[in-house]
Amino acid sequence: MVHHKTVQLSWSWQVNALPQEIWPFITDVNRLFKDLNQPSIQKVHITQSVDQDLIQLSYNGINRYEVWEEEPFEWEYPFRFGVVRHYQSGAYKDLKIQVDLKENEKGSRVIVKFWAVPRNKLLSFWNTLKLKMLVKRRFKKVIDRYDQLAISDRHHYQIANKKGLVRGGENRLRQIEEELHNSEVDAAILKRLIDFIRRADDLELQQISPLKLAEQWDLSTEKVFKVFIHAAKANLLNFNWDLYCPSCRSIQESVKTLNQIHEPIYCDECEQEFKVNFNKTVQLSFTPHPLIRKINRDQYCIRGPQQKSHVVLQQYLKPGQKRYLMTDLQSGEYILRSTQSKGAALVHVDKHGDDTVHVNINTSGLTGEEVHIANSPNLSIENTTDKNQLITLERKSWSLHGVSAARATSSQLFRNLFANEVLRKGEKISVDNLTLMFTDLFDSTGMYNEEGDDKAVGQVIDHFEILQQVVSKENGAIVKTIGDSVMAVFCEPDQALRAYLRAQKMISDDERFTDDFQLKAGIHHGSCVAVNLNSRIDYFGCTVNIASRFVDYASENELIISQKVFSKYNLQEMLEDSENEGRVEDINIRLKGFNKESFSIKRIQISDSPLRLAI
Repeated sequence: MVHHKTVQLSWSWQVNALPQEIWPFITDVNRLFKDLNQPSIQKVHITQSVDQDLIQLSYNGINRYEVWEEEPFEWEYPFRFGVVRHYQSGAYKDLKIQVDLKENEKGSRVIVKFWAVPRNKLLSFWNTLKLKMLVKRRFKKVIDRYDQLAISDRHHYQIANKKGLVRGGENRLRQIEEELHNSEVDAAILKRLIDFIRRADDLELQQISPLKLAEQWDLSTEKVFKVFIHAAKANLLNFNWDLYCPSCRSIQESVKTLNQIHEPIYCDECEQEFKVNFNKTVQLSFTPHPLIRKINRDQYCIRGPQQKSHVVLQQYLKPGQKRYLMTDLQSGEYILRSTQSKGAALVHVDKHGDDTVHVNINTSGLTGEEVHIANSPNLSIENTTDKNQLITLERKSWSLHGVSAARATSSQLFRNLFANEVLRKGEKISVDNLTLMFTDLFDSTGMYNEEGDDKAVGQVIDHFEILQQVVSKENGAIVKTIGDSVMAVFCEPDQALRAYLRAQKMISDDERFTDDFQLKAGIHHGSCVAVNLNSRIDYFGCTVNIASRFVDYASENELIISQKVFSKYNLQEMLEDSENEGRVEDINIRLKGFNKESFSIKRIQISDSPLRLAI
């Protein structure tokens, strides 16, 4: 057997950006390999005996058919990342690529390293020459561009030329732009969106997030989202519902409509099923309408660091291996996991944590241990099991750039323009962290007797219009009306409180309403279940029941909200800053149907008297 010497290459360049500044650009390996003019790739299934953490890949659209098994990417934020490939044919048997970022007084030194084990001496010679000449030059050009973007706080599309639209796309675009200008769409945001569609490449357009663009543009997320909703209705954009695995946070399915969601969902990476949650696992993303611009969905890397940006450390350790790692972590809570060991450990990070930490992955797995480490610890990880272990340290907080299904379906504009976006009949989807508000009229029977049916009904209809206006202004939605009562949904409690206070102010200032017309409300925040009821999304559960009981308990011009929600979301300051005058009282109550539980509530009474806080 002939053994060829390992080929080693190393290149180094100085950049102006710090490691954490250039990290998001250079670790987006899907784009990096595309910018290096590498062919797109696809998953293949050649052999059965593949390690659980490895995947089989091949190139697309080239004359030769290269297949390799790829180990998971390894990285240490924000200093190093790399990958190892095991080829089944071609010039090399094994190839390892590693990129190091080392901070210095001028910015950072970027070091790119290759280790290759040749299979064929002649092919290896030509491939190595190609790496030395062509790939090195491309790498330098790409890194210079990423450095420019990192230090200028700009993005890829902002330095790109306009791309071609489909035939007839220019005329359709002008028609849609004119149509949207005549609606309530923000013209400046629309212009930015159209420029983005013209300039961005296919990678950026495969999954457009209005929240991510709002962050880049330093604009209100709600204003940008509203433009996206109108743009989707006008066929400038299409949208999909992306279903994320709650463990690995990768997209496992993407559907066109909510009624295509059917639980449970199976995650190929975690090899387990999961339930859908409107807040955490269902996200709305957009693409250009194909009659405006067609895009391809080629991929150049499947498991790079930016595709799991919540993971700050990932290491693939063989039995007995030990690694000494560098990282720079923000203060907060993290979760340590390992693919072949059960359980997880909770890691607390702050400046008072331990500077030297050793993590041992053993056969007993992780059993909820808690570790307290410093922001830049001397960290070592050891695999003392007899299996390969993929070890990850990820941020505990859930953070995705997409618009959650909870946020989308609690938008009055979205519900109005896409009324057909409902769940399939019988499907029940959990929703975390949703705010429910019920409003009702105090002594409406007395008002009808006093005012007469015609006048009373007129006032009720007028007050529905006011509630529709204030709820929509606070980015909420009216789910349904029940007699004189309204059920509304919001993402946050402060939105509901502002909507109620604004409605009270508008009613009290409006001469159409008599003194007998008194609005009361109940607000609660928590988890519930979304269902399809009467061809619309409706909500059920304890949070809904409590909010409806609160409004039943409220008296004239009163709002009831739980003490826990009031304190947690700091509503006191907002109430004091409002134009409404009233009194706040702390009391304990029992609600119908919750006989075994006492509720500490805030009873807020809106009146003409000066604001008195009885706390």
